[in-house]
Amino acid sequence: MNTNRNWTVLFIGGASGIGKSSIAYEIARFYGVNVLEVDDVHLSVKTVTTKNHFPAIHYWVSGVDWKDIGIAGNVNWLIDVSKEISPVLKELANRHIEDKLPIIIEGDFIHPEFTLSFDTPEVKSIFVHESDKSQILQNYLSREGGELQHFRAEVSISYGDWIADICKQKGIEIIESRPWNTALSRAVECLL
Repeated sequence: MNTNRNWTVLFIGGASGIGKSSIAYEIARFYGVNVLEVDDVHLSVKTVTTKNHFPAIHYWVSGVDWKDIGIAGNVNWLIDVSKEISPVLKELANRHIEDKLPIIIEGDFIHPEFTLSFDTPEVKSIFVHESDKSQILQNYLSREGGELQHFRAEVSISYGDWIADICKQKGIEIIESRPWNTALSRAVECLL
């Protein structure tokens, strides 16, 4: 496999529970770079902002229960957060490009169209997709346990399908999460 890196910032996006973090860390080890998880960025932004400026990021503070808004409501929330957080991710990426510090930025809150906003070959993106709800359910149960994982798996399938549709429409690289043993080679091939 070719270990020459032709990017400075690599975004790896996709729905929750599909194995994208595992794939991101495997790619990071392969290239010898760090990973920044968008969940950490999300929590940081939430800590230093208010609902007035970032309503989607602060949505759950209003007392809404994620189980009450249904699958479509949760998918819309994920999309809204990915739009709100895009300017923050843009600044982080620009800093890494300017300083020539390679990084992988990985998470659920990466809007596919946002990754097209960079006018440089130093930024690449790969979105990961899993079409088998039972696999996502198994991933959640092995990672966290709990009773509500069926609903979360439904949300992930719906959000993942939305992401896959956008990627196909816009020509953005997308790979299936399985088979696991070829995920690294398939991801690296997308980056050539």
